[in-house]
Amino acid sequence: MRTRKRGKGVVLRPRRTRFVELFRTTPPKTVCPNFYVLSHANGCAFQPHCEYCYLKSSLWHIEGSHVFTNTDRMFREIRAWIRRDGLETHILNMGNLSDSLVFEPVRPLVVELVELFRAEAEARGRPHSILMVTKGGLADCAPLLAARPCANVIVSFSLNNPAAARRHEPGAAPVSSRLAAARRLRDKGWRVRIRIDPMLRGFTYGHLSRKVRALRPERVTLGSLRAETNLKRCVPSALFEHLEPAVDPKGLARYPFAERLAMYESAANALGNVCPIGLCEEPPEMWDTLGFDREGRTCNCGG
Repeated sequence: MRTRKRGKGVVLRPRRTRFVELFRTTPPKTVCPNFYVLSHANGCAFQPHCEYCYLKSSLWHIEGSHVFTNTDRMFREIRAWIRRDGLETHILNMGNLSDSLVFEPVRPLVVELVELFRAEAEARGRPHSILMVTKGGLADCAPLLAARPCANVIVSFSLNNPAAARRHEPGAAPVSSRLAAARRLRDKGWRVRIRIDPMLRGFTYGHLSRKVRALRPERVTLGSLRAETNLKRCVPSALFEHLEPAVDPKGLARYPFAERLAMYESAANALGNVCPIGLCEEPPEMWDTLGFDREGRTCNCGG
């Protein structure tokens, strides 16, 4: 199949390697569940890209966004995965190397995935579920809003303080539209998770957390700005200047512990006991200090 380009920087082509693979979380000394990745695309079409996006270092070697078109093979791999027993996790994350919904206009996929999981997982009583992670809003979620909910499909929205999003996530949907999409999906019976991540110095998150509490998602994950070494090299941004360098070369630069703790406590207090709360890429001592269930891994990518 010949490679075709459509849209600014978007390349449509077949994928030559596997679509479904186990991803073992790499930051050392963090509480992170392993999960399976669905590599439906590499890159993101939200333009301009979020200022802190880790894909700028993970995908430094490719030009533009690569959207994979050989979906028949993708679906065969997913069916085979759903039929497997004894897996350490039953989550298939399609938001690890790309936003899950951003390429729907050029390669519709979401509705077929929903129906695949309805027939192969929900109808057969299998625990295997697909996790769609997005910074999309109402327009991006239109295919899901028009479909019947599936118990084995989870939609996870990444949110930020609206002012922070306007400044540092200018290509993504407005936070108000993300919240509206999450609310409409939740009201229709979809499983909805929320990520308030990355929380940024200089912005408050109490008001946003109260809006999330009113939404009543099945779980919330909190995270703060962090960067691995290559990202700081690729993105010479003042956004990272307040991060403390990682002790481990494979670790993450972060805000000081006390500063992160204060961010999380403020958000958790505003969220109350509405649902389980987890942390993204934080060490055990942060979970323990906050009293969160690190053994249960109640974070976005957990089962």
